[in-house]
Amino acid sequence: MSKVKNNPLMKYLMPAIALGFFTFLMVAYGSAYTPPKAQKQRVICYKFKQGTPETTIKKHIESFQDLKRAMPEIAGYSAGRTVSEEGQSNEYDVMHYLTFRTDEEIEKFRQSNEYQSFVKANESNWEKVLVINSEIK
Repeated sequence: MSKVKNNPLMKYLMPAIALGFFTFLMVAYGSAYTPPKAQKQRVICYKFKQGTPETTIKKHIESFQDLKRAMPEIAGYSAGRTVSEEGQSNEYDVMHYLTFRTDEEIEKFRQSNEYQSFVKANESNWEKVLVINSEIK
């Protein structure tokens, strides 16, 4: 054992071997436990009734963002105000873009108490809603 401690080559090789082994374990873990990629997307557009206060629209967006935090089924989420081209008016005011891994996760999202509560709390402010589902290729 004292030969290993006094051998200068071993002092340099042991950390390199340990680092190599750790790197191998991390690569193996990453390839074995990679979650499936999102395969489904859902776009939900909302047109608010005329005269809806700006604070109500901001609260709507914040409440929808809370759904992402509360629901692991949502793989990805972004939202924002729609932008109109010059000389045209917006058909919708707010758009939410969600991604899911499977159709079952979309259905679980739709049936969830959190989403149903969101709809009940906000639907009186909406003039119309557009939902578009598609597959990610």
